[in-house]
Amino acid sequence: MSGGDILYSDLVFSQSRANGSKDAAASSAPETNYASVKVAKTQSEPQHDSGAKPARSKLTSERAALVALCILLVLTFVALCFVSYQNVQSRNHLQNLTDEIEAYRASGSDSSNGVCRKCNPNWELHGESCYFFTSVNLTWDGSRHHCQRLDGNLVKIDSREEQSFLEGQLRNKMAFQEDKFWIGLTDSKQEGRWLWTDGSPVDPSLTFWSPKEPDNWSGEGGDGENCVRMGEKDGAQDLLCWFDKNCKALHRSICEMAVQRGRPYCYYY
Repeated sequence: MSGGDILYSDLVFSQSRANGSKDAAASSAPETNYASVKVAKTQSEPQHDSGAKPARSKLTSERAALVALCILLVLTFVALCFVSYQNVQSRNHLQNLTDEIEAYRASGSDSSNGVCRKCNPNWELHGESCYFFTSVNLTWDGSRHHCQRLDGNLVKIDSREEQSFLEGQLRNKMAFQEDKFWIGLTDSKQEGRWLWTDGSPVDPSLTFWSPKEPDNWSGEGGDGENCVRMGEKDGAQDLLCWFDKNCKALHRSICEMAVQRGRPYCYYY
C-alpha cells in the first residue's frame, strides 16, 4: 500500500439489565455490543538493496559529469582562441618584417656577406651597380653630361642578365613606343666601331640589336645614326631592343654608377 496500513480490531462490551428483576437470570445472555476501532500504522520506508545506488545520487553524478564536460569545452574554446590569436600575431609580425625588407631594398640598400651595398636616393640597386632612369629628354651628349653630374655615366651593358634587367625595367617606364632611353654606346669616332663611354669596344657576343639594326639611317639631318638607344614598350623578343639613332635626338637615358660599399646595415645615405 502506498499509504499507512489500517488495522481493524473488534471490542466486545457486556451490559447487565438495569431493573434487577428476578427473571434476569432466566433471561437471555447479556446483550453484546460491537465497536470497531481503526488503528493506523505508518508504513515503514522501503529497504534498499545494499548494492543499488539511490536515484538522487545517480542524478548528482550525471550533473557533475555534464558540468565537467561544459568546463572542458569552454577551456578548449579559450585555447583555440589563444592559438588563433598567436597565429595572427605571428603572421602580422612576419608581414611587417617582409615589408621592412622590401622597403629597405626599395630604398636602394642591400647587404650580402656582411658588407653593405647601397645606392643614392632614387637610384635602383641591381648586382654591383646602381641605375638611374632620367625623366628629362636630352641629346646623347647632354644625357652623358647629366649622368656625370650625378657621379655616374651612361650605362654600359656587360651581360645578358644586365640587359634582361634593364629591358624589363623600361617596359614599365616607357610612356609610348618611341619613348626610348639612351645607353652609353656610340660609333661617332669611327663608323661601325662601337665603343662604350669608357672606351672599351662592344663584345660581339653581347650585342642586342633589334632586327635590321644598326642601319645608320641618314634621314634625320644627314649625320647618320651614331648613338644607341634601347627599349620596347611591349617587350622585346629575346631582349633585342638596341637601335642606332641620330645623336641629336632627344631621349631619356639610363645612368649607371658603381655600388657603394660600407659597414653592414646601411641606415643612412
